[in-house]
Amino acid sequence: MDANARIMTANKSFFSKYNRLNERTLVGSNIFHLGIPIFSESSVHKNINRMIRGDKFLHEMQYIDERNNQIYSIKFIPTVSLDGNKNCMIALRDITDQIHTEEALSISDEKLRTIFKKVPSGILFFNESGNIINANSASLRMLGVDNYQDLMKTNLFDLFCRKEKIINALFDGDIGKIEFICDFERLKREQIMPTSRSGIAYFEASFTHISSETGFREYATIIMDVTAERMAKKELKFNESRYHSFFNYTCTGVLIYQPVDGGNDFMIKDVNQALEIILQVKKEEIIGKKLFVAFPDLPISSVRLALNRVNSTEIPEVVPPLQYIKNETSPWLTHFIFKLPTGEIASFMMDIAKDLREEVTYRKTLCTEND
Repeated sequence: MDANARIMTANKSFFSKYNRLNERTLVGSNIFHLGIPIFSESSVHKNINRMIRGDKFLHEMQYIDERNNQIYSIKFIPTVSLDGNKNCMIALRDITDQIHTEEALSISDEKLRTIFKKVPSGILFFNESGNIINANSASLRMLGVDNYQDLMKTNLFDLFCRKEKIINALFDGDIGKIEFICDFERLKREQIMPTSRSGIAYFEASFTHISSETGFREYATIIMDVTAERMAKKELKFNESRYHSFFNYTCTGVLIYQPVDGGNDFMIKDVNQALEIILQVKKEEIIGKKLFVAFPDLPISSVRLALNRVNSTEIPEVVPPLQYIKNETSPWLTHFIFKLPTGEIASFMMDIAKDLREEVTYRKTLCTEND
């Protein structure tokens, strides 16, 4: 434009953008008379006039076309023609896609920052030498470190018990998730890392390679403290072992069953070795069978009532002596029944035949003496 805001020339991109214009009607026309909204907008209009007059002006502005939500970057550049006259140049660029991309990136960055800050898992970035580059707050808490500076002085690989194996696997690209043990007493003793934690902790870590503009290989790892889970598993395993030892080797017969058919019968779920000996049955022959089908000689009505009471009230009961099989050699058994947390019912049974025989012998002796 010249000093009177008349257009002197325009490039092909301008004609392409405003295809209703052509060079014949454009050159020599006042820029404000073209009917182009961007140049009629008050702030743009004023800025062009300030540039023409030589007053202070904005060298760059952004403009939003309300009709189509297009965003433009406008640059205002004072120039001088070959004959020394003051001219002005306007560079107009559609930056809609760029702005949208930047907004999306900004949102993504904010989400990543939020995740990095709030996620309960520890996140560590480190280079190929194991030097920690960045870490989130959860990592500090897991490792018992007070500040980032102390962690940045720590080599990540020194935390691992199988250091060389993990390093080789990581650089070969065949490592995904590992479990490692962190001995905090060793870390303090060898002055590897100042930590407020003590004892042994178990961690689960996932590794991934990340691109780096520096040319160095960089990695990220997400770590989770699974100490409580591992200790719970150990405790459960120990308790299961203790339970099975007690269950299998106690001299008391143990029968476990589950109510079925609305409480009309009870499915046998497990028995111990003592019960096999007491009832002279094999475990595999009765597991999965219904109680009153496997032992039809039981006093069904009284046993069913007792088991259903325990099932509904969860109050243990003692069942009077009874026989599972009606014959002279079948033992008389008394039961202590109670409900398990699993919803099953357990029955501890004791053979009282010996006590009965001793009582019968005692009574016979008394009768003989009286005679």
